[in-house]
Amino acid sequence: MIRLAEIDDLRRLKSFYDDVIDYQRYDSCGAAWTKDVYPSENDLKRHLENDLFYILEEKGKIAGAACISLHEDENYRNAPWSLNLKEDEIAVLHLMAIHPSCRGKNLSKELLSFIINNVSGKVKAIHLDVIKGNSRAAKLYEKAGFRSIGSYKVFYEDTGSIMVDLMEYVY
Repeated sequence: MIRLAEIDDLRRLKSFYDDVIDYQRYDSCGAAWTKDVYPSENDLKRHLENDLFYILEEKGKIAGAACISLHEDENYRNAPWSLNLKEDEIAVLHLMAIHPSCRGKNLSKELLSFIINNVSGKVKAIHLDVIKGNSRAAKLYEKAGFRSIGSYKVFYEDTGSIMVDLMEYVY
């Protein structure tokens, strides 16, 4: 079951992302997040209050989660996107993750498809970035219809300046 998360889900989401971060040392294609830096509890709360935060539940447990902001990310404002869109015509996908104990069940494909369908009609494009070398994530997004726009340098609190692959889904 996929649903919009609520503020009451904050502690469960924090625990979910902590588990994902703890598993990164065993995962060759992780997001390179840093516990209590990104996503911090404050980041999660801000997203819950301001964005569309989806959770995929399986047997009462958060098996997957992702957040959609219905505006462009400031890191992407000067990026070479294929369309010149207004701020409110863009969504940005953040924090897409599947719990390590739930991987291998096509849940990421299910969650991503749900999000693409739910955002349809609200925006003209979805933007995201994939850390260089995370081929598993890039393939997932490509199969869902995202196009690679190219490499781009971004700055994140937990990683500093890094090169990422920008990806775009155009409706």
